[in-house]
Amino acid sequence: MRNITRLSCLIILLITSISFAQQSDIPAPEATAVEAKISFWDLPYLKEAFIDTTPADRKDGLAVGELGVNGGNKDMIIKLAEEIADSMHGLYDSMLITHKGKLLFESYYRRGRVNLTGDQASAAKAYTSLALGRAIQLGYLSMADLDKPLVSFLKDLDPTKFVEGAEKITLHKALTMRGGLRISEEQRKEFEKNPNKLKGQGQVQDLLEHSAPITLASQNYSYGNFNPTLVMQVIEAVVPGTAQDFIKNELLDKMDITNYDWQTAVSGLPEAGWRVSMTSRDMVKWGTLSINKGKWNGEQLISAKFLAKATSNIIKPTEDWQPDSYNYGYFFYQTNITVGDKNYDATFAWGGGGQYIITVDELDLVVVITGHDREDTIFTQVSKIILPAFVKDQSSVLESPYLGQKPPGFIPELFAPDIIKTEFREGAYAFTPNLKEFYFRRRGGKYKNNTLVVIQYKKNRWIESVVAPSGVPSISPDGKIMHLGNKYRERTNSGWSEVKSLDTPFKEIPIMLLTTSSKGTYYFDEATETGPIRYSRLINGKREKPRTINIEMGNWNAHPFIAPDESYLIWDDQREGGYGDNDLYISFRQKDGSWGTAINLGDKINSEFEDSLGSITADGKYFFFVRSFGGDKADIFWVDAKIIENLRHKS
Repeated sequence: MRNITRLSCLIILLITSISFAQQSDIPAPEATAVEAKISFWDLPYLKEAFIDTTPADRKDGLAVGELGVNGGNKDMIIKLAEEIADSMHGLYDSMLITHKGKLLFESYYRRGRVNLTGDQASAAKAYTSLALGRAIQLGYLSMADLDKPLVSFLKDLDPTKFVEGAEKITLHKALTMRGGLRISEEQRKEFEKNPNKLKGQGQVQDLLEHSAPITLASQNYSYGNFNPTLVMQVIEAVVPGTAQDFIKNELLDKMDITNYDWQTAVSGLPEAGWRVSMTSRDMVKWGTLSINKGKWNGEQLISAKFLAKATSNIIKPTEDWQPDSYNYGYFFYQTNITVGDKNYDATFAWGGGGQYIITVDELDLVVVITGHDREDTIFTQVSKIILPAFVKDQSSVLESPYLGQKPPGFIPELFAPDIIKTEFREGAYAFTPNLKEFYFRRRGGKYKNNTLVVIQYKKNRWIESVVAPSGVPSISPDGKIMHLGNKYRERTNSGWSEVKSLDTPFKEIPIMLLTTSSKGTYYFDEATETGPIRYSRLINGKREKPRTINIEMGNWNAHPFIAPDESYLIWDDQREGGYGDNDLYISFRQKDGSWGTAINLGDKINSEFEDSLGSITADGKYFFFVRSFGGDKADIFWVDAKIIENLRHKS
């Protein structure tokens, strides 16, 4: 395995690229008649992503504008769209952005089609909440009714058969997932045996007959748990006609939403928590309705008081898959997003797989995202890229050193997780001394082999590009040389020179990593199983013969980093008493010029995994290293460099 790791350091890049459309004169992709009839999961991926900064006016009730002209940082949003197209953030199918009432950005990927509805999953719960808000606006319910027993609205029930505490369930409790029903799995299966008994209010009757008693203790947060179903039952009971007709006539028709699928539940009522499909553009309409305080084209569709309550922070959701930073209202989530030195409140409907309708009132911003991603981590990009793109003067924040990242403390953190980290392998990195360019190797996705890439700040965004050839990069303290093992490139006025080979004997040595001190001394390893770490001084302009460093080494000696003043050496090694696979070690230069004992960097840095490639930034402030988790997964970490000085006192 070690030999494979070392040899992989010498592999040169072969890449494939993904194509995408970014022209306003190219129509958005539409599903064909055949595609419209097949399962979403059988739908073929688009041959190229569609990215449009001037969305077309489709006469569907959405005003359109141009990204950049009518707001937003065009370069930042396009960069994110390209990354989504390249699967860097998961499997997503569309992203649309509305700012100040105009659709400024529209994009489709993979199974996304402008005319195709997508399963909303649990985002449908928010539609149920808004339907209740419509009933309140029309006077079929009042805000005071939210705190009344839910069963008081359901006249077909037989309360003599209810379990104790049934009256404790209110609309307010159900809307916040705290109805308190406790139905065993066996009882759920019994319900399924006789679906006819569940028609109309029969489902509620069965639930309230067979639940464990409803108590204040049982009315804690429990996601789903029939709560949306109970809310839909009340809508059905209080509005004229059926809930299905009410939703169509009073919401969908008024917002010109005609291409949708709202399935019917076992009760015969509309589904309340899932099995609803909408187009991405129609999802934008729901977000617009919310951000406009319940108004659509000047008409108050949703009670403003109800909407304010629904989108407020009422409780803390407690499922383990719900982030600690999220709050919950009436089937809506809320969270606080920090951009620069200011906080913004974001409200959103959220469905599994990556269905989002996000609104940020202060920025008059609506973001719609759809996807089919199991991990669903795209919200991070909303926080780190989309919001900053619409916040004035954020380019200065992004342009700051270390890719605009908040510095870590004494516990290692992932470096630039929203810019660099992927599900693939990132490692073998190097900053230029001015901290404006960050080089690292990536393998995975379109990068089939180890590929050296660079991230530079250009045109108000961090731009990633490929650097050839691949190799383990190290940049000299003066920034003039990029070492790539036994090869190197020189800095020129236009960038880097062509690749050159070091002179004999270095060009014959299979060097993985070569670093230099301010004096020009080479420190380097060797791509062999137990190769030594050696050094070569520059004496009177001539390079001396390589010498083995006089430090007791272990079984694996690799990736040396020499301090610019040669006061310490960091490398990774395997030896007795370590924490797992490779550990990082340091040796300090003693007063007599000799090297001190190798010191393990400790359990804050080293782990059960392979920790390697340690180095200090040119300003001396931060320690970087790579943690490999086996296979094709590795990440870059950083931590306050004071940990080095703390160890110096122990040497």
